[in-house]
Amino acid sequence: MKDYYEILGVGKNASQDEIKRAYRKLAHEHHPDKKGGDEKKFKEINEAYQILGDEQKRQQYDRFGKTFAGGGQSGFSGFEGFDFSNFGGGFNADLGDIFEDFLGGLGGFSARGGQGRRRERGSDISLGIDASFQESVFGGRRSVVIEKTSKCEICGGNGAEPGTNLKKCATCQGTGTVREMRRSLFGAFTALSECSHCRGRGESPERACKHCRGAGILRKSQGVEIMIPPGIRDGEAIKLTGLGEEVQRGQAGDLYVRIHVLPHHIFRREGYDILMDLHLPLSKMLLGGEEMIETLEGKISVRIPELSKVGDFLRLRGKGVPRGRGRGDLLIRLFPKLPKKLTPRAKEILSDLEKEGL
Repeated sequence: MKDYYEILGVGKNASQDEIKRAYRKLAHEHHPDKKGGDEKKFKEINEAYQILGDEQKRQQYDRFGKTFAGGGQSGFSGFEGFDFSNFGGGFNADLGDIFEDFLGGLGGFSARGGQGRRRERGSDISLGIDASFQESVFGGRRSVVIEKTSKCEICGGNGAEPGTNLKKCATCQGTGTVREMRRSLFGAFTALSECSHCRGRGESPERACKHCRGAGILRKSQGVEIMIPPGIRDGEAIKLTGLGEEVQRGQAGDLYVRIHVLPHHIFRREGYDILMDLHLPLSKMLLGGEEMIETLEGKISVRIPELSKVGDFLRLRGKGVPRGRGRGDLLIRLFPKLPKKLTPRAKEILSDLEKEGL
């Protein structure tokens, strides 16, 4: 008696997904249409999968062996004799997966959805730009020039010389598709593929456009305005829909602009807050007072509390990064600015402070 588990190369505890993967791999390897394929081995693989690929039949096989319910009749007797009725009952092979593997989406043929041309889509484009710290907080505008495939402005993308008409394609008779004989896992069949002469449009120009030579598209430079949104982070990307590569018919790709935020010599970002360090004379940290500081929106005066300690923070609400209808805060961290040299008078004052226990 044949051991179906051994034929598929799986253990008796294998899951249905493992059995399915093993079947597909072996079917590819031993398909008779492939170089080095083995039709006998291929039939054995399908016979094994018809049983092990169905949970109910697998349970019966595990219990009674191959002689259960009609013995070893597999329902597969060559490419033309395959019993397709089993697909509606106990045989669980995924026809869509198998067709997609062997046909590779040939000419727009969809194993799951039947015949129908896929809508083309142009490729996406990506580029990177530098933005200042201030632009990342408040937003900005940038103009760039990119080179990409675009529709011909002379013919409007139809490939015909202006003043001439489009005519029905003689190759596909206006259908946009041609019939081709293909061989698959289940034998020969007729498939519809895109007409290479008219590229699936069903019509071709009477006289090709001189500018694009009938292609309807060509490479050219194009200026693009990029709006940098307020609050964007370093490494984030802006998506500009439809500004990628264009195709003669179908949907254009997208343009992705990745933002690199340049570091600032004073400010840094944490979440929606902006942080800065402020170095003050020791006397101002002890006595307090007013201090003018530079912000992204200009100079402002802040009050330094008396007896401020190293690392204390001052919080200015609403001076940070925009978020929704509000903004984060500006956090100012205080540090003493120590002199490089002490004068005799400074030494005298410090000596008096030392006597006071300060």
